[in-house]
Amino acid sequence: MLRCEGISKSYGGRPVFQAVSYSLDSGVYAIQGPNGIGKSTLLGILSGAIEADAGEVWLNDLSLNRSPLSVRQRLSYVPDESPIYPFMTGLDLLDFVAMSKKTTVDQNIKQLVERFGLNAYLHTRFAAMSLGTQKKFMLCAAWIGEPQAIFLDEPSNGLDIDARELLAHLIREYRQHRLIIFSTHDADFVAACNAKVLHIDQLFAGTK
Repeated sequence: MLRCEGISKSYGGRPVFQAVSYSLDSGVYAIQGPNGIGKSTLLGILSGAIEADAGEVWLNDLSLNRSPLSVRQRLSYVPDESPIYPFMTGLDLLDFVAMSKKTTVDQNIKQLVERFGLNAYLHTRFAAMSLGTQKKFMLCAAWIGEPQAIFLDEPSNGLDIDARELLAHLIREYRQHRLIIFSTHDADFVAACNAKVLHIDQLFAGTK
C-alpha cells in the first residue's frame, strides 16, 4: 500500500535521515523514538506536506512525485500543531478540505463533529479555540473523503479522555484495507488503537 525508496532529508546541512526505503501494508502503525529524531519530518514527507531532498513515495502504485494532487486527494495528514490560519472557522476548515478532495462534508463527518462535541464551535475562529478543539476539527477533517492513508503526528496530544477513546475507536474501525500511521509517546493510546509499533531506527535502517 505504501512504499518509499531512498528518502533523504537534511536541514541546514544536517542530515535528519538518509536513503530510507521500506513498505507497509494496510493496518495501524505507531512510530516511536526519541524527540528530534525525525518522526514528524518523516510523516510530513509521506503526506506531501514536506518535500524530501531525494527519493520517492508511492501510495497504491501512485507516485507522490509524479501525481501529487491525485495522491494527496487519497490521503490525510494531521500535524501536531495547527497550521490553520487564525481567521478560519471550524466549518471553513471542513469545507476547504472537502473542496480540495473534490467531495462534500457528508453526514458521516457531521456525525463525527457531533461526537467530538464540536457543533458549538463550527463558526468559531481557530484563533479563539483551545488547542484541543483545534485538534478535534483537524481530526474530523482527516476522515473526509474516506482516505486510503492517514498520517497523524502525536494525535492524542491535547485531547480529553472521551476524545482519546473516540479517536482510538475510529482508528481501530478504519484499519481494514486502509493505512494509518501515527507518531506518539503515548503507550496507552498505542494499546487502545491495537497498533503495531515501529521504532524509528528500524525504519531508518530500512527494515519493516
